[in-house]
Amino acid sequence: MAGKHAEDDLAYVKTGAGAELDTVLVFNLLRTRGYLRPFIADYLRHQNLTSSQLNTLLVLQTAGPDGLLMSEIGQRLVVTKSNVTGLVDRLERQGLVCRSEHSDRRATVVRLADAGRELLQRTAPGHAELLSELTACLAVEEKQTLIRLLTKLRRELRLRGRSGQP
Repeated sequence: MAGKHAEDDLAYVKTGAGAELDTVLVFNLLRTRGYLRPFIADYLRHQNLTSSQLNTLLVLQTAGPDGLLMSEIGQRLVVTKSNVTGLVDRLERQGLVCRSEHSDRRATVVRLADAGRELLQRTAPGHAELLSELTACLAVEEKQTLIRLLTKLRRELRLRGRSGQP
């Protein structure tokens, strides 16, 4: 039955956008993201977080006590400056991050607050369990291959920048 469903997905792409391998690949990436998103969003909603907020907290946790400049957060999350400002504003209002001036007064450093660290400690195990459940149909080797291939694609896209030009 699973094979039949996969064929239905492929038929939809072929009739809508063409049968090219690249089209099918990108379609499947986008569709998979669409299927994953509600599960993750629902879990995070119960934690009073969005995916973007969780990713920001994780990026700051990785940065350690020195924190990151707002521009560095944007680069790591691949979002615009105004999106970072809005994210940090909301996280700061919740007491999860704190800002301070950088030696370059035009820049602002953001650090994970104790409450943010505690929230990650409470949220991360359940989040990891959910992700494990959602990807349980893949063998370890398949997960490693998928990670390697998606990382390769993402690096190439990052090199091209945001211009949208091939």
